[in-house]
Amino acid sequence: MRNLLRSEWLKVITTKLWWGLMLAAVAVAALAVISQIANAPSLGPPGTVVPDPFIQASNQRSLVAAGAAGGVFALVFGIIMMTTEFRHLTSRPTFLIQPRRGRVIAAKLVVAAAMGAAYGVASAVVVVAVMAPWLGTKGVSIGWVSNGLLATLARAAVAMAIYAVVGVGVGVLVRNQLAAVIGALAFLYVIEDLFAVIPLLRGWFRLLPGPAAGALVGSTSPGIGGPALTPLQGGLIFLGWGLALALGGGMLTMRHDIP
Repeated sequence: MRNLLRSEWLKVITTKLWWGLMLAAVAVAALAVISQIANAPSLGPPGTVVPDPFIQASNQRSLVAAGAAGGVFALVFGIIMMTTEFRHLTSRPTFLIQPRRGRVIAAKLVVAAAMGAAYGVASAVVVVAVMAPWLGTKGVSIGWVSNGLLATLARAAVAMAIYAVVGVGVGVLVRNQLAAVIGALAFLYVIEDLFAVIPLLRGWFRLLPGPAAGALVGSTSPGIGGPALTPLQGGLIFLGWGLALALGGGMLTMRHDIP
């Protein structure tokens, strides 16, 4: 297994894909923080003083939750990491050298999770670098521990890691790279929204990958589909999606000839 992990790691770091998508994820996180702070209400009726909204712990947590705003890029990374094997037919030597295909998929899941976590850490650093001096100039005291900000940053990094795991699961199940990327994005940004607005489907909304990831980070709006999930519940459901997709795709792969 150690050789498989080393092999998969080399496949990742010897291409430009990982850092290109990381830059995109970091940029989205930075824009999310900038947008929240810049658009925060600062004016009230004439002659009144409006307290800065980021004095509130919930608003500070909302800022650091932006560390997972670029999760879609970790998802795409996981998809491409898996589907590239089928697209360029490198799955043939890979599965011939290691006939136990489940181990290959497991190694990809581990490496994808590690890279997704790296995306999360990089995004967290940028979020802190933007919000700390900006709020400091506004005279806002940031409660990194007392307001649960460090815990939220850690959960955002975990969410990014799981996004990459889900991507590998989608990739091994669908195989076609373009179809997998388009299908995953359509599910996240179209189908999940349909679940939120259609009464018969609304009860299942919170169990979908996007809302589960939001619950893990703490950025999900409560009241849709029942009581809000706890971060632990959201994380387990989100991870369950990734592992279920990978298991289903792995079983499908083992029933067919080497693609």
